[in-house]
Amino acid sequence: MRRVDEKPLETIHLYVRREPELRPSYAPVILSVIALSLLIAIGLTAPSQQPEQRALIRVPAVLLPPRTFTAQVLVIPTGKKTYPATTAHGVLTITNGSVISQTLPAGLTFISNSGVSVITDMAVFVPAGSANGYGSATVAAHLATPGTNLPAHAVNQVLGTYVYVRNLQPFSGGHPAYSVKYATEHDKLDALQRARSLLAAMVSGLHYPCNETYGAATKVEVTWRCQMLTYHISALYHITGVRIIGKNLLLTVWFIPRPAHIWVK
Repeated sequence: MRRVDEKPLETIHLYVRREPELRPSYAPVILSVIALSLLIAIGLTAPSQQPEQRALIRVPAVLLPPRTFTAQVLVIPTGKKTYPATTAHGVLTITNGSVISQTLPAGLTFISNSGVSVITDMAVFVPAGSANGYGSATVAAHLATPGTNLPAHAVNQVLGTYVYVRNLQPFSGGHPAYSVKYATEHDKLDALQRARSLLAAMVSGLHYPCNETYGAATKVEVTWRCQMLTYHISALYHITGVRIIGKNLLLTVWFIPRPAHIWVK
């Protein structure tokens, strides 16, 4: 039997020491929340800009049924024409009971029973009276006041002893001065422009130049007959301008091209 020499034992002393508790730091968490909020705000307020392309596209015009539009506008007259007063004319009858003939000069004035002056237009010879009756003559005359007339027998005057002056018929033709308004060419043109403005507001949509007819009297009536147009184009395009070129339309458009697919094996 073999004997094993025993080694001397070592004594180990173990001490347990409790370390102080560490409090967690919130600074990294707060900074992360702030950074995330900024990223979200930038993403919402600054959306991504997709590439736009612009182009001119020629498409055929599609004819629609013609349409007729009518507008009426009153002509407002601004012209003014004044007519002066006119003078009444008539005839005086002169009778002479004297045996001596009389010659009356032109411009001789007689006063009517209403106070209106009557003036002879020319000289007149009045023959003498005889056994066959009074001598008689007539002379043209006019009223001194324009714009008035004179009824019959308003003049009944005696010259001397035997010469009598009367108007057996009324004096007529006297009219007071008056003014009338009339439409000038400028007034008609102004009404035409106002009617065209009304029609321009009525006509909506694409069309060729309209055929115009109009008449002007106390009002302007304008009629437009318009050949309406339309066109067909893909919904991909956004129209910014249209121009008619003969039977075609030239469209100014912008669009976002579809993304290209790249096939990879």
